[in-house]
Amino acid sequence: MNTTGPAEEPGYTNSYLGDQQAGQLMRLRTLERAFDPLSRTVFGLLPLPERPTILDLGAGAGSFASWLSTRYSDATVIATDIDPRFLTDIPGIRVITHNAATDDFPAASLDVVHVRALLCHLPEREDILTRLATWVRPGGWLVIEDVSLQPSLGTANPLFRKVAQAGVTLLEQSIGSDMLWADTLPDRLRERGLSNIGYRTLEGRIGDDSPADAFWATTTAHAGPALLKRGLLSQNDLDAMVKLRASPTFTEAALTFISAWGQVPERG
Repeated sequence: MNTTGPAEEPGYTNSYLGDQQAGQLMRLRTLERAFDPLSRTVFGLLPLPERPTILDLGAGAGSFASWLSTRYSDATVIATDIDPRFLTDIPGIRVITHNAATDDFPAASLDVVHVRALLCHLPEREDILTRLATWVRPGGWLVIEDVSLQPSLGTANPLFRKVAQAGVTLLEQSIGSDMLWADTLPDRLRERGLSNIGYRTLEGRIGDDSPADAFWATTTAHAGPALLKRGLLSQNDLDAMVKLRASPTFTEAALTFISAWGQVPERG
């Protein structure tokens, strides 16, 4: 007999990163402040048609979907999320409740599909990526942005490395995340037949009061109860990491924001 309740089922939605968790909107806002500049730069490189149809898949708290609707005033901007509670009051966008793992869009119906900080957390990420490419019209663009925690796993600081590894283990065990998956994004787009592959990265540091620092700190604090419950860290570890991050002599690369994009070839 399975006695696991709905709230205990593994996966992103029911995890400590789910939108129903207290403080999740604040955490998403820190992610937006850290990641939005790179996303805007990438879209500035894409030649888009007049009146494009743009999908922001897993739009989170909606800052980038809102920017898209302002930047491309003649565009149709579709923002989706499995839990769209933070999207409902944003003007200029069409909001759809959508599960990226199971729900589709019509083939060749979109000029741009943009996905940010989502696929690394979905065990079905390879199949989803293949499906995403089919939604894009010939000549359109698939833009995948995600986070790699490789820098924090390679740190020489033993406490920071311990906390980082515990965070990665928690994500793997409770959600099925792969926090190194984004490192090979250009190759994954190329394998799916996309052309004109582009790639940009942005280093995120901690201990420097940057947007990335706020995102890392907020996410780690958000994960604290789950880390303690699973025995991955002690309260002493968490307290010591807070003190280390606040030290005026400490700053380290913690993560990499990665953007990769490719164009669906024209037919014929």
